[in-house]
Amino acid sequence: MTVSEKRPGPAVRPAGGPASRTRKAPTGRGRRLPPRRRKAILTLHVTVAVGWVGIEIAQLLLGLVGLFTDDEAVVRATHVVMEILGIELIAGIAWMTLLTGLLLSAATQWGLLKHYWIVVKLVLTVVLMLDGHFFLQHWLREQAETGGASESLGLRLVVSMSVALVLLVAATALSVYKPWGKTRRGRRPAARSARP
Repeated sequence: MTVSEKRPGPAVRPAGGPASRTRKAPTGRGRRLPPRRRKAILTLHVTVAVGWVGIEIAQLLLGLVGLFTDDEAVVRATHVVMEILGIELIAGIAWMTLLTGLLLSAATQWGLLKHYWIVVKLVLTVVLMLDGHFFLQHWLREQAETGGASESLGLRLVVSMSVALVLLVAATALSVYKPWGKTRRGRRPAARSARP
């Protein structure tokens, strides 16, 4: 038998090829979002969350300008813009941030209540939305109606926006660092699968 007549042996696949790849099974139960959908929702979530931070920064700057200027026209202009941002725009942004965050948590391996950082982030988001609905919007309307608002009202707005900005930055840091590990609920499935 010549070299050219030798029968071909089994095909050798290069390392790292399709046959050598193993897919990891998703951890936990329930449906998982396909990667493309997850990335699209994550992109939307990050975009609206950054938009929320931007609105808070803009409102805080406008509040400070309105608080420290003596020009009535500038004060009125800051009040109008703050009202538009704080009443017309921020509610939609906040709801979109909450809904996309809930969807990402529930439909990915992180789980809605399985990690402390997600639970704290959810609480911060709800607190910010309640503050905006029950206090900030009321104060912004009062400021717009009175025209030249009192210093105490202006100061309340600046303090409220400063606290909101700190909480939003804290929520962003939680997303990056993911501290504190799993909650009791998050540890349960792992404990079940470890049993013989």
